[in-house]
Amino acid sequence: MRETPCTVKAAHVCARARRALVAAVVLLTLASPAAAANEYEYPPASGADGADAPVLSLPTHIGEVRYTPGRGLRVGDTGLTLGGYVAVDLTRDEGGPANLRVETLGLFFIWDPTPRLHLFAELDPIDQDEPDEPRQTFTVPRLYGDLAASDWLNLRVGKFLTPVGRWNLIHARPLVWTTSRPLVTELPFDRFTTGAMLFGSRFPGTGTLTYSLYGQFTDQFDAEPEPQAVDRSVGGRLEYASLGGWSVGGSYLSFTDAGRWRHLTGLDTLWQRGPLELMGEFAVQEPTRGAGRQWGLYLQPVAEVLPKVYLVGRYEYFDQPAPEPAVNIGVLGLAYKPRPFIVLKGEYLFADHRTEESPPGVKTSFTILF
Repeated sequence: MRETPCTVKAAHVCARARRALVAAVVLLTLASPAAAANEYEYPPASGADGADAPVLSLPTHIGEVRYTPGRGLRVGDTGLTLGGYVAVDLTRDEGGPANLRVETLGLFFIWDPTPRLHLFAELDPIDQDEPDEPRQTFTVPRLYGDLAASDWLNLRVGKFLTPVGRWNLIHARPLVWTTSRPLVTELPFDRFTTGAMLFGSRFPGTGTLTYSLYGQFTDQFDAEPEPQAVDRSVGGRLEYASLGGWSVGGSYLSFTDAGRWRHLTGLDTLWQRGPLELMGEFAVQEPTRGAGRQWGLYLQPVAEVLPKVYLVGRYEYFDQPAPEPAVNIGVLGLAYKPRPFIVLKGEYLFADHRTEESPPGVKTSFTILF
């Protein structure tokens, strides 16, 4: 990005503006080790299949520079980690041509200057499809920060994933089982929030109780066209995760869309036992008055049928605002994970009505965390 030159007369004004910008970025990117309770940057360390074993280790004057596949490049003792993920999709919608493209390239910049501070930014370079659109080099899906007081009290400021349900908090494409995304996880609400959030966890002995309270009090930072735009919002999420391998969560979100208040309520669950997993979500969103109610759900079972090969199924239902019809969607596919940070996915999506956001057809993708 090219910096506009300052005249001699305005030099002190530009200098103050630059200092203010730096201060704002630092404020927006404070974060804590408890951030994983709300959204993923990287998946939890497992140590399986060499997933957490460095493939590069180089001693330098700033400490050991280490690269671990799926966990990023650790830059010595600076606390800086560079990484990200990429998703390459090959899709063919019913009645259309095959389409191969780099769907997502997310670059992570993570800095842990102290145990209580953690800086995080995600940049997504743009492949400009429409020549008439304003030129952009990249978008900023996430730029946030947390200040950690304790396990049960943390403050996040910046642009972060809206804590509604489970799918939206996973975000990174290599961490979900399918190329397609359930409609209920993107149509009824804005996937991002620019504002502040209090969150934390308690450990009652039988599991973990996690909460978040958040709100958007300013315009969306680096806003993208969303199915459901938000001006201002306030919401919360509560989740209980049992030591027995199951968890259940509830979400509430109240937001304004062009000055009109809407309310969303949701429930979600996850059960895991050996090679089996079952995940589901339900959400209903409606305006304070008048028409426009929409609601939906999905249920997604996953089973490991061969070593590193997973059979994935999903049923979705989404009732859209009139005059759009309600839609039933089925997904059947396979996912192959040769390493924990590499996933090759293939699926067939069928539906009783066509939707622009999730059209029927064959969808495949290659995704990798780096």
